[in-house]
Amino acid sequence: MKEDFLHYVWRYQKFDNKNLLTTQKLSLKIIKTGFPHTDSGPDFKQAKIRIDDIEWNGAVEIHIKSSDWNRHEHQHDESYQNVVLHVVWQNDLAIHHPDGSLIPTLELKDRIDIDLIEKYNQLQKSKDHIPCASQWPKVDSILKSQMFEKALVERLLNKSEKAKSMFENEVQDWEQASYFMLLSAFGFKVNQYPFERLAELLPYQIIKKYRSSVFQLEALLFGAAGFLEFDFRDEYPNQLKNEWHFLRHKHAEVFQKELKFLEWKFLRLRPANFPTIRIAQLAQIFHLFDSLFEAFVIETNAKILLKRLKVGVSDYWMNHYQFDKLSTSKNKQLGANSIKIVVINTIPPLLASYANSIVEEKYMDKALSILKELKPENNYITKKFTVINTEFNSAFDSQAAIQLHNEYCQPKRCLDCTIGLSLLKA
Repeated sequence: MKEDFLHYVWRYQKFDNKNLLTTQKLSLKIIKTGFPHTDSGPDFKQAKIRIDDIEWNGAVEIHIKSSDWNRHEHQHDESYQNVVLHVVWQNDLAIHHPDGSLIPTLELKDRIDIDLIEKYNQLQKSKDHIPCASQWPKVDSILKSQMFEKALVERLLNKSEKAKSMFENEVQDWEQASYFMLLSAFGFKVNQYPFERLAELLPYQIIKKYRSSVFQLEALLFGAAGFLEFDFRDEYPNQLKNEWHFLRHKHAEVFQKELKFLEWKFLRLRPANFPTIRIAQLAQIFHLFDSLFEAFVIETNAKILLKRLKVGVSDYWMNHYQFDKLSTSKNKQLGANSIKIVVINTIPPLLASYANSIVEEKYMDKALSILKELKPENNYITKKFTVINTEFNSAFDSQAAIQLHNEYCQPKRCLDCTIGLSLLKA
């Protein structure tokens, strides 16, 4: 038995509520269950109940055992003094308020249908990656669609927090927020953190000053990233190093720190995914775009962006994958799948953040629309859903599945999921 199940039982009144009595044998009538409260304090607020002939307004606290009240030290917390009903699975101890008055308690262990408990346990004890996998075909497709959309919007809003934070930290600068989100996406998980640090140490306003020169862009990016702190055999990296020293001195008020080479990860990456190649591709993108914010948010067009982001690298990187290290591979262009991942992790979260900032729903609609235009991802999570006959028509579906899997299925939050609730109600 878990508390979240009792929360569900109380919230939706999934128990026999005829002839209710408190543990002190006083008649009990539930007028209002109250509103779920997820912050610190009682579980439900603004409840209304009648005990004998007295109507009480206040909070409801829920526990597996009544003794959990003391174990959680609620007796020392003033926010629990307005609890008017203690709802428990098992009443194993009489609980009192600090003034000595007994807290009315409702015991539920003999009032919940055993069938409902078994359905819940089936989901909680499931060994499938998706707890309801065996029951998935029974679920109405409309309910699945509703939950997928809910999960997707949650994912967008969670991701948009990065853009929001950067926007607020950088004096309301959406260009810097767009730049930060792009670099974060270019990290592709393995190097996400150092790319985000690079965005913080090398402001976009400096990048824009030198966007007409790929050479200077590479000097700035590789220099701030810590790749130019060595002596090189090749002429080109030495030229970059000299240019970096000049630019760093020129903008000394900006460049207080730089990353260290050891912060970047190369192990188990294909050369095409090395951070050096990604940085060279970024230099091409900055050279190509007048304004990231205009392109990513104001004038967003998924098809045009997919084409424009298909950038290559400068001549030196056509034959190298690290400084002083030759490469036989000539294909250093940003691949279609990489572009799709960059767009998914940059554009929709930015649009969602901008929509919330200016309270303009059309930008959230645009974020959802872009995901519907992109092909679905194919990864270990989407494959779990494909096995149970889930179709993915676009990145809208695959992103929703990732959120559903990570935030609901893995922690088994079935009671917060439309699909899980429908199975319990069946």
